[in-house]
Amino acid sequence: MRVPKQPNDERRSADRIGIPSEQPVYIQTVLDGKEVGLLVENFSTGGALLICPEGSDSLQAGKHLPNCLLVLPQSGHIRLNATIRWHLWPKVGVQFDSISADARDRISRFLQAIEV
Repeated sequence: MRVPKQPNDERRSADRIGIPSEQPVYIQTVLDGKEVGLLVENFSTGGALLICPEGSDSLQAGKHLPNCLLVLPQSGHIRLNATIRWHLWPKVGVQFDSISADARDRISRFLQAIEV
């Protein structure tokens, strides 16, 4: 399901795809010394909108999230780095940093499969 266009969409490198609740996608990372799984509301090969139910001082715009795992149902996981672009509780916008061609292809294939 394509996400409706938003005012800042011209800054994005790719259209975002909404994630159906029956196929949840997560980004696992470490915040405040604890490993957490953040639910992905929508994403593309360039970034994601995450849901973070608990507030955290670690979620500041510009903060780098190294060694994250993007967990795709029935497709394994993809290791990547991300940068927080904005945070307005409970949502967090992240940009994926320099992902590999293989990671980009795997994300594209996953998104194409759920869009059908």
